[in-house]
Amino acid sequence: MSQAIVFLWPAFLVSICLVGIHAYFGIQVLARKVIFVDLALAQIAALGATVAFMLGHPAQSSATYAYSLAFTLLASVLLAFTRAWATRIPQEALIGVIYVVAAAVSILLIDRAPQGAEHLKQILTGNILFAGIGELYAIVPLYAAIGLLHFLLRHQLTGSGSLGWEFLFFATFGLVVTSSVAIAGVLLVFSFLIVPAAIGAIFARSLAIQLAIGWAVGTLTSAVGLAASFAFDLPTGAAMVCAFGGALALSGVLYAFLQGSRRAAWRMAITAARWGAAAILAGSALQLAVAPRADQPVLDGAEYIFPSLRTIYLTRGEQVTLADAREHADRYRTEAERLNDLERRSRSEGEALDDFTVARISSLLRSYGEMRNGEQFVMAEVRGRARRRVRWAASFAVLALALLVAPVPYRRIGARARALVCRFRLDKERASGTANIDSSGDSACRASKNDSQPRA
Repeated sequence: MSQAIVFLWPAFLVSICLVGIHAYFGIQVLARKVIFVDLALAQIAALGATVAFMLGHPAQSSATYAYSLAFTLLASVLLAFTRAWATRIPQEALIGVIYVVAAAVSILLIDRAPQGAEHLKQILTGNILFAGIGELYAIVPLYAAIGLLHFLLRHQLTGSGSLGWEFLFFATFGLVVTSSVAIAGVLLVFSFLIVPAAIGAIFARSLAIQLAIGWAVGTLTSAVGLAASFAFDLPTGAAMVCAFGGALALSGVLYAFLQGSRRAAWRMAITAARWGAAAILAGSALQLAVAPRADQPVLDGAEYIFPSLRTIYLTRGEQVTLADAREHADRYRTEAERLNDLERRSRSEGEALDDFTVARISSLLRSYGEMRNGEQFVMAEVRGRARRRVRWAASFAVLALALLVAPVPYRRIGARARALVCRFRLDKERASGTANIDSSGDSACRASKNDSQPRA
């Protein structure tokens, strides 16, 4: 545990700095209703970094930063002009055009570059896990100076619509984004900007309380994302973005419970969950009927939780084959994990393995991977054939389950259908002059008859 804290602590401090400045700019962006301006500026900065990369500069060099900053400042001039154009065209549309053009140009450039895919991945997800104290020395003074400038000029930057003040706002914003994208990547920077600010705006109206909520939520969510990426060996940037998305979803649910009737909120949440589950089940039933040999995530998950479900549609021989293939696949996975752990421990403890051992481990890992893939192919083939054999019965069963899960008022629909049938019978009997409903008949018919009788 202490080793994980020591490893993650510098990245967590960098995340706190990014949350601090981006939560403020996020509130300003929400107030100006230019939500995707951060994505546009971040993509412009990424375009500048791509140009520097094509010219042979390292990704983390000062030349790459200078190219990114120059491109961002040029984009800031263009964004300052879009405020005046917004009388005819929504500013958000123009910002979207800037983003997609910058993204397209970046793709055109890296398409010809060696390791272009790795460069694109680096731009999108960043490398915040390996950010250290050196990054703090660079960004803390810069962010503090920009924050102080915005505090001293808060009335001009938030209230004035002149071209000069607009350019100053977007230029300082672009300077922050350029520095942040080099550390955290485009996706995580956008999450730092919008999610804490949006959560603050949900629960508060004043700027101070919005900032306090945004800083608190952003700090906690960053810690959760970093911990999850370390614990489950996930890409750090993507894990933190998902954590911020989950935080926004939880905040929306919490707001519904705090501001309205809890009973109504629970009813709405349960109804939404039932509709979602019904839609997933119906889609799974359709997929099973059309493509029974394809991946079936719902059925695979159900079988993982309740292994006895396989006995419903698998023959005895198929069950034995499936169990044998699973046993061998698990054994190959365990051996591969053991070798990976051996190599990881040798690196962390400073005892480097010799070239022969490294080559032997690599060869064994490839062999175990190929053999595991073969066993997984056998399992998929056995399940696919069995599901194809029972696809119609199974798809109808899953569809029936979806109809049961869906919050459809079947009782009310049935009552209305019976009432319509009885009214039709009454109208037919009245037309023939034989309208007479027995007292022991259907209650819906008696109610329809009573409704049809003229009142005194």
